[in-house]
Amino acid sequence: MTNPGLRETRLTTALPDHPLRIFTLKGARAGPVLALIGAVHGDELEGPLTLSALMQSLDPAEMAGTLILCPAANPEALAASTRCSPSDGRNLARCFPGDPGGSPTEVLAALIARHVIRPADVLIDLHSGGGPVHCPLFAGYGDAAATGGAARAMARAFGAPVVWRHPAPLPPGRTLSEAQDAGIPAIYIEAGGGIVPPPEIVSRYEAGVRGIMAHLGMLDQRPDPGPAPRQVAGSGDLDHAIMAPVSGLCHCRVDLLAPLSKGDICFDITDLDGRVLASVPAEADGIAMFLRRSRWVSQGDLLMASAHPDD
Repeated sequence: MTNPGLRETRLTTALPDHPLRIFTLKGARAGPVLALIGAVHGDELEGPLTLSALMQSLDPAEMAGTLILCPAANPEALAASTRCSPSDGRNLARCFPGDPGGSPTEVLAALIARHVIRPADVLIDLHSGGGPVHCPLFAGYGDAAATGGAARAMARAFGAPVVWRHPAPLPPGRTLSEAQDAGIPAIYIEAGGGIVPPPEIVSRYEAGVRGIMAHLGMLDQRPDPGPAPRQVAGSGDLDHAIMAPVSGLCHCRVDLLAPLSKGDICFDITDLDGRVLASVPAEADGIAMFLRRSRWVSQGDLLMASAHPDD
């Protein structure tokens, strides 16, 4: 059933068949403006499923502040179930603040920056490992001086079992870097991925967003982040993680959150006849945070990203 308090705006993008749909839900009392984004990558369905559920279940009469919801930030990629935009091959998560006169993905980034991120007081970007990559449920944030404290508190309020701190400066082009440049505290969420998100993960995402809303005073419920999370740190830049040196069948030899020692063999890549083409070691001591899920890899594909304990 459609929420009667929900208001929708459709913005024309560079691809007229794929408008950007933005929803607004205004609470009965004054409060902060929280922006929620899903499907920056089109193969990550946790965000759209979570935000769709929230739009149906939240009662504006019981809410303070305003939600700006963008469930399908990259509608073209979502329709194609691809990480990047089919029209220009660009990764929306690397295109902010965008360019109104640029490629279709740059135009899309500019619209999201203008209409979703910059009008907000705080931002949550819902991601996942997508089709090829596996990761634990975690909340990540940047620790810039102006916004890091508030972002850390939001990450904690989400209730994920792992919190990942990224030292400043954040890599450019991200939703979080766009928010940070505007002085807006922001976090992102990741979880296991796959083409069919488990219902329990979607439920965890929805409960986590509600937990942050409670933390911000937007819902009349007592914030309950649960047990203290495992805290890790590191850049989290997947563009500079461990990539496949060759194409072939991928055999992962480590588990998520397993401790790593520099030089440990984490992957074997073999030919179809079983011949080992490459053995890929850990480049530093750390903790395995992202691991390749898909068994076939092409040269240059992400294999692993790691962090280190943040005591």
